[in-house]
Amino acid sequence: MYANGKKIKLGLALGSGGAQGMAHIGAIKAFEEEGLNFDLVAGCSIGSIVGALYAKGYSSDDMLCLLKESGFSNSEFPLSFMLGAFNLTDFLDSFLGGAHFSDLKKPFKAVAVDVDRGKEVTFSSGSLAIALSASSAIPPFKPVVYGGKRLVDGAFLNYVPADLVREMGADFVLSINLGKGKDTNQAIKRALDETYPKNAIPLAVRSKKCYEFSDFVIEPNLSAYGSATSRGLYERYEIGYETAKSNMKRIIKLIKTKTKY
Repeated sequence: MYANGKKIKLGLALGSGGAQGMAHIGAIKAFEEEGLNFDLVAGCSIGSIVGALYAKGYSSDDMLCLLKESGFSNSEFPLSFMLGAFNLTDFLDSFLGGAHFSDLKKPFKAVAVDVDRGKEVTFSSGSLAIALSASSAIPPFKPVVYGGKRLVDGAFLNYVPADLVREMGADFVLSINLGKGKDTNQAIKRALDETYPKNAIPLAVRSKKCYEFSDFVIEPNLSAYGSATSRGLYERYEIGYETAKSNMKRIIKLIKTKTKY
């Protein structure tokens, strides 16, 4: 996009949230209708999966088709049950056709957390399936062992990685936070502590970087739905779409008045 006659780089940061990620796809549909094309993308957990598909060149309609082909439905089944028969890395590798970061059409990063060191780990190369499964590995999924580290869901420390998009060179960062008000990792850390009592992940404000590095944050109200069930998937898609639409004039205005290049 151009502002004041100059090309600016638009960055998109997609947050964690399990089944709430349908709202990401709905928001992307709204961006497509507006002609908003993001140059740089980063994601956490389900946001990393949707972000990788977007960076690979998939439209929102393409993503919905993939979802249907994979057997997910508007049902009451918990996602852990639906994915229980799969190794997450193998499932994602099949889902993504064995793609690597080098196959993507846009620069993309995914964030995970080293469970034994309590530090963030950023993926920007190699196998997408490994990166996305590590970024999404929240109990009951096991940590992904890679590079001598045990990696778990990036949401433990960086719920919406707007900082990564800014570091990639974005002039304007738009973030989607699927869990407004769930700013600390206390609730999800409780489950991790039970399974891995010696983990080094500290209590933290996991939404800090979202608000510190974003120019605008979209916050769909998904409080009526749980992140671990597929009930209301398409309702969540609509909420994401309508929330993005309702904020579009403000977003466009902010982009056009951007003066730092």
